Amino acid sequence: MTMPLALVMVSCGGEADEALNENISSAEDMEAATVSFADGGAVDGQSYFSGLVAEVVAVDVKLKEIDKLDEADGTAEEINTVIDTALYQIEHARKALNVYKDKDWPQRKEFHELTLEWMSTVEMLFTDHISGLAEPMSRPYDTWSDKENDAYDAYAEAYELYIDVDNRWVDFQYVYASANNFEIGGTIDEEAIANEELGE
Repeated sequence: MTMPLALVMVSCGGEADEALNENISSAEDMEAATVSFADGGAVDGQSYFSGLVAEVVAVDVKLKEIDKLDEADGTAEEINTVIDTALYQIEHARKALNVYKDKDWPQRKEFHELTLEWMSTVEMLFTDHISGLAEPMSRPYDTWSDKENDAYDAYAEAYELYIDVDNRWVDFQYVYASANNFEIGGTIDEEAIANEELGE
C-alpha cells in the first residue's frame, strides 16, 4: 500500500528551517526534516505539517521495508533491525510532537492527537505482531507451522486497524491545510525510499 501523503506545494515564506521547506524525495530529505522538526524548526502551521508528514513517512517506510523483507525472505536479523529502527522513530516522533504541544495553529491539537493515534497503532503492529514473526518471515511460507500461520492471520487482522487510522490521517491533511490556508498535492514515493534504505 502506498500512502498518498501530500507534498507541501507552497513556500513557507523562508522562515521555517530549510529542511521543512523541501519536498521529501529521498531518505536524506526525510531524515533532515525529522531532525529539524524535533529541533523546533517548524514556525507556523504549514511547516508543522511538513514535520508531521516527515515523521509519519519515516515510520510508514519501515512497514514497507518489512513487506519487502518478508517477500524476499530476508534474514531475521534484518527484520529485527527494521523493527528496532521503527520503534526508535516512533519515540522520536512523540518527542518531536511534544515540542509543539502549546502551539495554537488551527486544527493542530486535532492533528497532534490523530498522529499519536497513528503512531500507537503502528507501534502495536511492530511490538504485538511483527516482532514475533521476524523468524518465520525469514523463511518461505511453505515452511511455516500452523501456529505461525495463525500469528500471521492475527497480524493481517490487526493491520486493518492501521488501514483505518491511516485513511483518517490522510483525509485530515486536507482539513488541516484548509484551516491553515495552504495547498497540498502530489505524493511521496515511499517505495523508493524503502528501497534506498534497504540498499536496493
